[in-house]
Amino acid sequence: MGTILASTLIGQASELLQDVNNVQWEVPQLLAWLNDAQRVVALVRPDASVEVISHLLDPGTRQSIAGHRLISVIRNMGSDGLTPGRGIRLVERGLKDDFDPDWHTAASDDVVTEWLFDARVPREFYVYPPVTVSGDVYVELAQAISPANIPNTASAITLEDNYAPALVEWVTYRGLDREGEETPDAIRAATHFKDFFDMLGVKTNIDMAINPKIREHLK
Repeated sequence: MGTILASTLIGQASELLQDVNNVQWEVPQLLAWLNDAQRVVALVRPDASVEVISHLLDPGTRQSIAGHRLISVIRNMGSDGLTPGRGIRLVERGLKDDFDPDWHTAASDDVVTEWLFDARVPREFYVYPPVTVSGDVYVELAQAISPANIPNTASAITLEDNYAPALVEWVTYRGLDREGEETPDAIRAATHFKDFFDMLGVKTNIDMAINPKIREHLK
């Protein structure tokens, strides 16, 4: 949870938009874009919004989470979800398949020793040995989640404060965006769009921004 108020970032974006009195872009719209900005940050930087929880496993090897990306499976948490136990080791699935192709049908247990993950399916993972069907088995895991909405301008941002400059860039980009128009505002929008991702350490092709002629201008 951050400490910077939404009103502060909205004020900064309003200055960049040259609309400090919020005549053209009203505060509720800017707040909505600020919430959008938090969600985009969490999508491109999953580490920006993470929770660690005790998670009840399904019987067998295949598991799923409610968050939008698994970060790590940490340790066993017993049958009550409260009792710390053995740590769980990350194993590469291809190697597991090569050395033990029948691992999905191995004897089940109530203690997990390994977890396996494919980044192309970010909400699913596998565990070994298969989870028993005879009782509850919990593990502690970290998952990326969507940030909670900022309810009003008097509330602090949900993400950490170090993401605040990027959030301002996104709000400014949305305010200036004029899709399909070749205007100075559209060119400025593309610049703020690029700056947003640069601040997050994410390299983007400028062709994601506005239109072809503006993309050529910014190359």
